[in-house]
Amino acid sequence: MYYVKSRSYLEGTMRLNKMTGRVIATMGIAAMMMTQTAGVMAAEQAENKQLKVVYYNQADYPGKKIGGSTIQAAGCGPTAVAVCYSSLTGKKADVPKMCKQAYKHGWYYTGQGCSHSVVPGLSKLYGMQCKGLGMDKDAVEKALRAGHPVVALMGPGDFTKNGHFVVLTRMVGKDKVKIADVGSRARTAETWSLKKVIRQGKEGANAGGPFWEISVKEEKQEEPDYKQKMIDSHKNIDAVTNAIDKIAD
Repeated sequence: MYYVKSRSYLEGTMRLNKMTGRVIATMGIAAMMMTQTAGVMAAEQAENKQLKVVYYNQADYPGKKIGGSTIQAAGCGPTAVAVCYSSLTGKKADVPKMCKQAYKHGWYYTGQGCSHSVVPGLSKLYGMQCKGLGMDKDAVEKALRAGHPVVALMGPGDFTKNGHFVVLTRMVGKDKVKIADVGSRARTAETWSLKKVIRQGKEGANAGGPFWEISVKEEKQEEPDYKQKMIDSHKNIDAVTNAIDKIAD
């Protein structure tokens, strides 16, 4: 025996199919939006690069000279630049040689220490780019989040009684910073307030200091255009939705 399905039954079935299609479409759209969000997050993470730090300490070169003094007593400037060089390039730095070059080029004064020009001078000599940031806290933070070390000439305070070169290596959270102190492993192990570090920067520093951003020229790589990808994705979503509406209708 055959039963003829009523019109109301058929219409109900069509409505159910249409609703099912819309549910599937909604699930597809949600999945695509999640993919887009992941892409945006990846882009944001790329803006917060972390430097792989190679550390050198002045005390590791007993008896080695810089001018009429020793690296342990007065070689913080070249040693700080060495930290930047190895961290950025992955190449080992010859700290005693860098100290000799600082003296040879007139960036070290016996009995006084290194001039502020030792940072841009040695950086250029070793193929690095050096940008003076003065006391600009925002510029320092931006450099660190880009994965660029920042050499700092510190004044009296937590790091020195007179003057001392250290390297700011990365941001920790919103307002903390890690520092490679070439004169102290203990201070290197600590985490510091960026505001406090900026306040203790050497007053009256020249050559663009007391903070310098150090970087190396990188080959420009074509980055994904996340904005265009999102526009294209929305176009695809509209196309899928329209197609489902036509089928459901």
